[in-house]
Amino acid sequence: MVDELRLWAISIHLVRQCFAAPADLAAILENVTDSLAPASTPAPSRGLLSKLGPLTRRPPDAPVIRHDVPNRVDAATMMTSRFIASDRLPASWILLRAWLDRLAAAGTVIPLPRDTIDATEFDLACAGVPSHVSIRHLWHNSLDIPLRPVGNMSVGYMDHATANSLVGSWTAALPELHPPTLEFTAPFLQFATVFTNPDTAPLDLVAWWTYC
Repeated sequence: MVDELRLWAISIHLVRQCFAAPADLAAILENVTDSLAPASTPAPSRGLLSKLGPLTRRPPDAPVIRHDVPNRVDAATMMTSRFIASDRLPASWILLRAWLDRLAAAGTVIPLPRDTIDATEFDLACAGVPSHVSIRHLWHNSLDIPLRPVGNMSVGYMDHATANSLVGSWTAALPELHPPTLEFTAPFLQFATVFTNPDTAPLDLVAWWTYC
C-alpha cells in the first residue's frame, strides 16, 4: 500500500443517502457492487476431510468469501445502515470507494507520503494559506456514516464554500511554494476546478487519505 489521497467532488447528502438508499439509488449501487465480484470458482478440495460426511463437508461449488472483496450482502447491510461486522469493514470501505467513483462528478488520486505532509503544510502556511483550509482540514469534518474507520486512514469532507476558499487560497500561494509542495498542489488544483465551475451544481469535497 502507498500513501495516497483520494478526492471526490460529490454532495455529502448523496454520500449519506447511500446508507438509506431509495430504490433508484440502490439499483445503481447494486450494479457497482456486482462489477466488483470476482468470477465464481469452486473451493479447493480438502482431501480426506471431505469424506467425513455432510456435517463437516463444504459443498464443492460454495463460494469462498474473502474479507477484502465486497458482495451484495455487504451492499445491503450498508444501504440499510445495519451494523457492519469488523471482518467486513475492509470490504465495505472498498465498496464505498467504488460507489463514490461511480456517483461523484469528478475524482482523483494524488500521492501524499506521510513523511512529507508536515513540510507541505508548513510551506502552505508560510505562503499565507489559512489553517482552516490546510491539508488536514480536508478530512476534518466527519462523513457521519455508519462505517467505522479501519487501519491507517483518515476520511472526511469539506463543504462547498470551504472548498472554494481552499482553491482561492492555494492558487494565490502558488508563486511562493517550493517544488515539492507544487508536486502536490498542482494536480490538486487541476482537479478542484470543478468547485469553481459556474455550470456545476455546488459540490462538497470528500477526502480519504490512506498511509502506511
